[in-house]
Amino acid sequence: MTISDHASLTHAVAWQVLAKPDGRDAIDHVDFFVDGKRLWQEQVPPYVFNDDHEVLPPWLLGNGKHVLTARVVTAYHPKTEVVARVNINVDVSANKAIAGTYERVVTKANQNRVMPYRVPSKGAFGEVSPAGKWTIVIKPNGEISGTDPKGKSDGTFVVPYTLSGSSMRLYGAAFWREPIDKYGGNKFCDPDPTSDYTWQLSGSSLTIRNVQKQCADRDLVLVGTWNRVA
Repeated sequence: MTISDHASLTHAVAWQVLAKPDGRDAIDHVDFFVDGKRLWQEQVPPYVFNDDHEVLPPWLLGNGKHVLTARVVTAYHPKTEVVARVNINVDVSANKAIAGTYERVVTKANQNRVMPYRVPSKGAFGEVSPAGKWTIVIKPNGEISGTDPKGKSDGTFVVPYTLSGSSMRLYGAAFWREPIDKYGGNKFCDPDPTSDYTWQLSGSSLTIRNVQKQCADRDLVLVGTWNRVA
């Protein structure tokens, strides 16, 4: 397992199980548990928590001691477990500055703005994120949850973030934090990369600007000026 026992987690890390079956045995799936609760399951290699190329944002588990368990289930053996007892220490106090509920109307012009880099080589897939009023909740624990213009749970996304001064870093979607029980849930790109942004708060207006052009659909939705409503 890529997270070792007694590790101190202070930043986002990949949590992967490097499992190989013995002889004619075959791996059926790998379950990922935190403090005894199953948060993720992978059925095909690579066995990575929260989907391929993604990371574990430890601040979302809360500071302090936690037990991470990976359970490998094979065809001929009930299970094999690997345990890592970790300590999480991440300062999220800066997040209070922008915590709140915000709304923004995404327009056709916003869609056109990102089209030059909305390409498969940068993870673009499917239909472009829709125009209309989006709502996001920036939580002080280090995640942004958002709802598309339809306002339904299957259009909800959860994106972990960190702040450093006026800099914001967004990570790939935290599928395990989404309100619906499905794996490989809502994401803007595939893979969903870590990207850097800046933020500026003026009264009730929060402006987010992208530093890189990595994930077009995420930039389409999140980059712009948001109005705080709660």
